[in-house]
Amino acid sequence: MNFLAHLFLAGNTPDSLLGNLAGDFVKGPLRDSPIRQGIVEHRKIDEFTDTHPIAGAFRKIIAAEHRHYAPVIADLFFDHFLACDWSEYSNESREDFIARVYRTLDPMIGDMPGNLPWVYQRMRDGGWLESYVGVRGNETALRNLSHRFERKVHLEDATHLLTDARDELHGHFREFFPDVIAFANAIRSSR
Repeated sequence: MNFLAHLFLAGNTPDSLLGNLAGDFVKGPLRDSPIRQGIVEHRKIDEFTDTHPIAGAFRKIIAAEHRHYAPVIADLFFDHFLACDWSEYSNESREDFIARVYRTLDPMIGDMPGNLPWVYQRMRDGGWLESYVGVRGNETALRNLSHRFERKVHLEDATHLLTDARDELHGHFREFFPDVIAFANAIRSSR
């Protein structure tokens, strides 16, 4: 769900970008492939995030109203705060980064696993990565995610937290995100 963050945390190689994006689309044991390392990085970053106490505090704010769905909503909100604070974490503009990601991944559509080619093209053509900066874009994304669950849910109702609990959520994000950047860098440097 947090496509922007995983792409940002990926290494600069095409295989790392694709592998980090593909992490949610590949289940089970990994076969040997050029994107394998990126998928492993994605899984380790997810595990780090799931066990990080500040990320847990972030999810707890959301869980008060959205219990079981808090991790999914939190992932999207992480992308929102990253998009809003982009210049604090990167010298490359968010727009230039997104354009570079698309230029890099477009020729790799045929190598994408599972239903990622379909999702990627919808992401690119629908401007998902660009939309995360606005509350309205998050509302749309959460409404669309709601349709993926058997049970009728309205994840978009959580967007009020981006206003009502913004300072607390943003504070947790600002405390957490440097830790996940350091973790992602450590994974790549340990290879």
